[in-house]
Amino acid sequence: MLQPFLENTTKIIWYILLWVAYALLQSVVLCSLVTLPLEMIFLDGFVHAIIFAILGLLLWSVIEYGNYAVLTLYQRMINYIGLALLTITIWLGAGYGLFYLIYSPDLALKFVPVLPIRAFIGLLIYLLIIHRFRFQLPIEEEDTDIPAPVEVSEDAKPKKVAETELLERVAVKSGSKIHVVMVPEIIYLQADGDYVQIFTEQAKFLKEQTMKYFEEHLPDNQFVRVHRSVIVNVEMISRIELYEKQSQLLTLKTGQQIKASPAGYKALRAVLNL
Repeated sequence: MLQPFLENTTKIIWYILLWVAYALLQSVVLCSLVTLPLEMIFLDGFVHAIIFAILGLLLWSVIEYGNYAVLTLYQRMINYIGLALLTITIWLGAGYGLFYLIYSPDLALKFVPVLPIRAFIGLLIYLLIIHRFRFQLPIEEEDTDIPAPVEVSEDAKPKKVAETELLERVAVKSGSKIHVVMVPEIIYLQADGDYVQIFTEQAKFLKEQTMKYFEEHLPDNQFVRVHRSVIVNVEMISRIELYEKQSQLLTLKTGQQIKASPAGYKALRAVLNL
């Protein structure tokens, strides 16, 4: 799966332009704070911009494969704080280190007084990048959108197929390309603001649609809304185990883990006939 900033050419260009703009802005600000030649200040700005641009891409891998979805809110906060300290330390250390190697130690020391300002700016950039990813699930919130299954007669059950046309494929536009995702290929779907992320074994796609739409138009004997922000393909579940007190942890065949809310687990049990 690609990083959000590298999904298509347009996003790559915007990502580069944003860091160029940051480098120029930092250089302009430091001109009034540091007594160094202009070319050195601009070089320092671009060096720090390039380093953080690379760190921003690496942060994706840490969050994507760090299994944050199964952590409690407290555990996630501790991890994010530690990750922020590590990121800013690497950023500042690498930036000052490169400037130290390119020029002399005396010139590098001239940037020391602006270290707190840079650290604060680095923290803001880190928060913006983390907010952009948003891969962690809101697992600590009580799920109120999924009603618990109620025993009703076969005649009283709603005829989903008769009321709505079930999806066989989902068309997703990515830049100038259109991807066609077959429904059986979907591992799970996750809410992402006004969009829905569709996960397959090959890639991840972003669709401008609502979770309610997919809940109504996907086969209800195959796809279950186990959390108000997640719909899972039950055929992709390999293991279900207890997590905390009243929650269940679903392990998928791909190795991904998703927490099911109590109501979502009831709905899943009904589909699996447990």
